[in-house]
This record gives sequence, C-alpha cells and structure tokens, in this order.
Amino acid sequence: MPAHSSHLLHPLDVGCFGPLKKAYGRQIEDKMRRGNTHITKEDFFPAFRDAFTQALTIKNIQGGFRGAELVPLSAESVLSKLDVKLHTPTPPGSLPTTPPAWTSQTPNNPTEASSQSELIKRRISRHQNSSPTSIIEAVEHLSKGARGFMHQIALLRSEVQILREENNLLSRRRRAKKTRLRQGGSLTLAEAEDIQSQREATTQIEEETRRSSGRRVRTETGQRRCGACGNTGHNARTCQFTEEMSEE
Repeated sequence: MPAHSSHLLHPLDVGCFGPLKKAYGRQIEDKMRRGNTHITKEDFFPAFRDAFTQALTIKNIQGGFRGAELVPLSAESVLSKLDVKLHTPTPPGSLPTTPPAWTSQTPNNPTEASSQSELIKRRISRHQNSSPTSIIEAVEHLSKGARGFMHQIALLRSEVQILREENNLLSRRRRAKKTRLRQGGSLTLAEAEDIQSQREATTQIEEETRRSSGRRVRTETGQRRCGACGNTGHNARTCQFTEEMSEE
C-alpha cells in the first residue's frame, strides 16, 4: 500500500475511524462541560467504550468497504484516486548532505518561523512587477503560525493563573486553620483528629524520654558508699579498712 494512502484504501480509515474520533470527542467535551479537566484511565475506558459502540456499527463498517472500493471491487476507481509517481531510488552514496530548501508553510517552532521569515525576505527582494500572490501566501503562513503561538501562550497564562489561585487558596486555608487554633475557634472532625494524633505522639515521646532519664538518674544515685573509706560495694560495718585499723 502506498504511503499516506490508508485514508483511501483502508476500510476502517474510510468508514470507522472518523466517526470513532468524533464520538470520543463528544464524550470528552461532555466531561469538560461538567468541570472534569483531567481524564484518567477510569474516565477513558468508559468513554472510549461508548464511542466505540456508537462508531463501529454494521452500517459504518459496510460503508468503509464500499468507500474503499473493495465491495464491490473497483480497482480502476482506487488507482484513479492515487497519485503514484515512479522514480529511481537514489544510490546511498549520492544522498544530499544539505537539508532541503524551506517551502512556504505554517511554522511550528522558532526555527521554522525564522525560515519562513527568510523566505518572505527573499521573495520580496526578487519581486519586480510580478504577482505578489506567493508573498501574500507566505505572509499568511507566518501570521497563522504567530496566531497559534499567541493562543498557546494565552492558554498557558490561564493555566498558570488558575494554579496560582489554587495555591493561594490552600495557603489561606492553612493560615486560617492556625489562626482558629490560636484564637480558640472551632475545627472540623478530621482536623481535630489530626491535631489529637499529633499531641498523643508528642506526649508519648516526652513520657518515654522522662522514663529513660529517671532510670538513668536512679541508677546513678542508687550506688551507696562506705562511711569509713568512701568506696562503693560495702558499708562501714563490713569495711575491711575499719577492721585493719582496729587490729592495729
């Protein structure tokens, strides 16, 4: 099958994929009108299933085969739609090393916009009493690309503004929660449970710290010393130093 010809030769492309795309688009537009701006897997599969059921019908499938001239078969009609050009393959060693010349089209990035601008300048410099149609078309392409960039920038700015407003709202809610706590205000059940859990965890840590510290103090202060010699491990009644002194 020749390249870029599936829309003419493939039955599904001819009769089914177009309606499927439109049906799925309607499903997504309906979700967006309801305020859903993010499509998850759970949203995609039901929407695609409904679109698939609407698009891949017996009527559309049969129409695809008729549109592709397969049923009834009409090879001449199919070949008449194709722009087949025979050419000799270029040997590998003679492939051009320079990029192809830029043709007038709508630019999609800064590099293509510069190429389109240079093309317009060259055509203006060569223009001498000839029709300005090609120059006008080139300018239209450049203008169309610029408008597309402006629309994208406007959408990005809108998204950034929405994100900033959401972040500011979250910050205000957090500050309001802290203010209510300081002023003795009321909290929701979830907020109160979170605060209580944090307090219990803090109390438990402090209690364990006090217990370990108390055991360490009692261990250090519980060692008694002998009143006669000052050493640990015995008292004055069993002190060997006292016995030696009495014997002398």
